[in-house]
Amino acid sequence: SFYKRMDELVVVNPSFIPKLGAYGIPAWKVTYIPNFVSKKEFHPESKEKILAKKRELGLDPDKFTIIGVGQIQDRKGVPDFIKLARMFPNIQFIWVGGFSFGKITDGYEQLKKVVDNPPANLIFPGIVDRDQMGLYYNLVDLFLLPSYNELFPMSILEAFSCGIPVMVRELKLYHSIISGYYEPADDVDDMARKIKELANDPEKLADLKQKAQKASAFYSEDRLADIWYQYYRDHAKR
Repeated sequence: SFYKRMDELVVVNPSFIPKLGAYGIPAWKVTYIPNFVSKKEFHPESKEKILAKKRELGLDPDKFTIIGVGQIQDRKGVPDFIKLARMFPNIQFIWVGGFSFGKITDGYEQLKKVVDNPPANLIFPGIVDRDQMGLYYNLVDLFLLPSYNELFPMSILEAFSCGIPVMVRELKLYHSIISGYYEPADDVDDMARKIKELANDPEKLADLKQKAQKASAFYSEDRLADIWYQYYRDHAKR
């Protein structure tokens, strides 16, 4: 009922447009304009900064490293992230995020045990200040989001903006927003197979990095600012 009272609606994922239509909201009222992140905050960092942060966190600068970002809960696929860390003891894993909902978090009891006593190759730095997040993305070779349910995750755009290769659990909603820019995986076994491939194939990893850079340009602040500017100009003429 709230949406129906609006003259115009803007969605960050075009897959929402038919869903709104099912509630009787005509498509001509809805405009798709995606999210974006600022290059001032998320960008490639210097080798010196990266090396210093790896030393601070106790990471081996020569080992393949994977990062996951988000609340620590089952919906985000954190149990699969933990499973993968145990499957690849020679790869370093970082999960940035915390228990935002405390003890009512889905899967809290089991996840808390692992966070308190993680495998040697997995670290949980907790909730990181936003001005430090860009550096964390720069520490890794691969961004992995094993989440089961998303809308338009900002963490993917942040990784793209830092030029980091991206792998995600294949979800239909990604098809209309980031298709062609990421490595899809159906389940944890598929993730394991593809992690092994990427860790041992520099050319394939480099290709995925190029895709991330293309995605970063497509979802750049300047490009999206132009789209918003034109949107407001068009509506001001009515």
